[in-house]
Amino acid sequence: MSFQSFKSTFDEILRQNPLPKKNTWKLQQLANMGYRSNQDWFEVLYRTRASYQCNHRHRWESSWSMILFLVRLDVKQGFGRVRMKRFGQRCNLCKDDDEYHLGFWSPDEVWFTVQRLLLHILLRCYEKRPDCDSIMKQYIIPINEVPQGRSGSGPHQRHCCEACANDRCQETFNKLTKKK
Repeated sequence: MSFQSFKSTFDEILRQNPLPKKNTWKLQQLANMGYRSNQDWFEVLYRTRASYQCNHRHRWESSWSMILFLVRLDVKQGFGRVRMKRFGQRCNLCKDDDEYHLGFWSPDEVWFTVQRLLLHILLRCYEKRPDCDSIMKQYIIPINEVPQGRSGSGPHQRHCCEACANDRCQETFNKLTKKK
């Protein structure tokens, strides 16, 4: 699914379940990875499953499809912005493949990813807590609704991973999700 699928899902969920204080939120593509957020932005790094296809029609699946969200709420303006970067992967079968190919996400994966993003926004921007705020119930997904799939087709190919090349893959993800 394209960026537009993520954007339309984001907009639709917010239309049905507006976030507190009626702030306006906008999802945009992050075009420049050289951009480094300042202290007003926070990062959400999300690992999901996607299918890929190179220009030579080789296909593969990866459970290490990384998506980076940079999030900022301007309280004075009542406006929130999310910048999204979908990391690609190179084909492991093509010897001279220097292009990162973007993945294809199922509608369920897109919906789930957006729901998790909105959960992070509620936690960080509105200081909502899942154990006592009723608004959180709309964004907490029961475990039986989480998209399931195979774990992948082998070890992670770091040399083919754009997220690894940008320090936004396994080590960073594992640090962020490590149980304390």
